[in-house]
Amino acid sequence: VQVEAAAQRDVPITLEGLGTVTPLASVSLKSQVDGRLVSVAFTEGALVKKGQVLAQVDPRPFQIAVAQTAATLARDQAALRNARLTLSRTQQLAEQKLVPQQQVDDQQTAVDQLLGTVGVDQAALNTAQLQLEWSRVVSPIDGVAGLRQVDPGNLVHASDATGLVVLTQLDPIAVVFTLPQDELGRVQRAMAEGPVPVEAWSRDGRVRLGVGTMAVVDNQVNASTGTVRFKAVFPNPDRALWPGAFVKARL
Repeated sequence: VQVEAAAQRDVPITLEGLGTVTPLASVSLKSQVDGRLVSVAFTEGALVKKGQVLAQVDPRPFQIAVAQTAATLARDQAALRNARLTLSRTQQLAEQKLVPQQQVDDQQTAVDQLLGTVGVDQAALNTAQLQLEWSRVVSPIDGVAGLRQVDPGNLVHASDATGLVVLTQLDPIAVVFTLPQDELGRVQRAMAEGPVPVEAWSRDGRVRLGVGTMAVVDNQVNASTGTVRFKAVFPNPDRALWPGAFVKARL
């Protein structure tokens, strides 16, 4: 017989709800320019880093556009410099009453027009450089690459409905679960007192997959089911939690 002295103490109150593992970020990576896909620099299922080059669209048309707009800008800048020199000389002659004021005004107008032309050229050059930069498809997040959707050699377009690959952030990861609306007050009070731990368990309740922290309470109650959605964030270095999986969340 085991004997234990009676004592008054707190007993943990556990709420359990069915949840779905949801990535904090999931990106369908697409090309922002039209062209031929010349290379793919990622491995399906591999970890990719933010800013890593994942694919390359043929850059030659964009390099030509940059060179062309840069040359146009240089030409118009030279014309602007010459117009300013002519304006300076005309102003000196006008001060000596050797040319009419109308000639000065006309030259000033020419300078202003060339200033606008140079501004348009600079904007065109910036656009061409941006298009060249976009020919390199880079990862916007740290995540895991899914299955490749397009092979090198195919033409890709910015308007394509299908992207090159889907990137999913797995660590950290979230679990979205529901609880009855009657529990909302208790959960909010607990969150006001400090971090609220949440455990994720397998559907059969036998394996604990991770321990996280309550992050967000949805801003409305589902009127048809009388439930509220909650989101908890979990560290997931071993990838035990996989996007789309059903789990039991114990709060």
